[in-house]
Amino acid sequence: MRAIAFRIIAFVGGVALSCVALALVYFSLPPAENALIGPLLPQGEGHSVCLAGSFARQVMNVEDWSRSKMEPTKNLSPDGQPYMRPVPPVMKDTPIRSFTLQLIYDTREADYDWIHNFRLLAEVEGVGTLYASGECPWYARKKYDRDTDRTIRPSTTSLFCYIDCDGGGFELDRVAGAPAVAMSFDPRIGLKMKGGCGGGGIYRIKPATSEITFQLQTASAEACKPLEEWASR
Repeated sequence: MRAIAFRIIAFVGGVALSCVALALVYFSLPPAENALIGPLLPQGEGHSVCLAGSFARQVMNVEDWSRSKMEPTKNLSPDGQPYMRPVPPVMKDTPIRSFTLQLIYDTREADYDWIHNFRLLAEVEGVGTLYASGECPWYARKKYDRDTDRTIRPSTTSLFCYIDCDGGGFELDRVAGAPAVAMSFDPRIGLKMKGGCGGGGIYRIKPATSEITFQLQTASAEACKPLEEWASR
C-alpha cells in the first residue's frame, strides 16, 4: 500500500510540475503578431489614427459634477464639525451611443519610448456630446517607476491613456486578428469629460464593472474631423 501511495504522490507531483512548466512557457512567449497594438497606432510625426464604434445596448453611469452638492462626511474637523465633500447626482445605466477616438503621434521625449495624445468624443443618451483629451505613453520595454513604486509593463498588446490630476483614463487592448481595440474603464475613477452645446458642465463616466468594454474599429480620418473642431475651441 505504501508503495502505491508513493507512486500516486510521485505521479501527482509530476503532473503539477508539468503544469507549472507549461504555464511558464506560455507566459514567457511573445504575443502573436496579429495581437500587437503597435500596427494600429500612428507611427511618426504628423500622423494620427481614428477609431470609432457605435453601440445599441452599452451603458455607463454618468456623474454630473455641474450639479454636485456638499454633503457631510463621517470625519470631523478640529472644531468638531464634519468635513464636507461634493457629491454629484448619478445617472445610472445611461446608454452610450458611440465613441470616436483620435490618437496623435507626439514628439515629446521623456522616460517613455514615445507618446500619443488622445481626443475622445462620446455620444451619451440624455446628455449629448462629451469630450476629453489626454495622453497615452508608449513603453517598448518593462520599466520600473520609482515615483509610484510600480513596474510598468511594455505596451505590446495594450495602451493606457489618461488625463492628469485625477481625470481618470482608459485601457485599449488590441482585438487579435482584427483592426480594432477594446476600450475599458476603471469603475472606481472612470473618465472626466466636458459637455458641449446644450449640455455644458463637467461629467465623469464610469462603468458598473470592469468587465464592460467598447469595441472600436479603425475609421477614416473624416470620422475624426469633429474631434479636431472640439480641440480648436
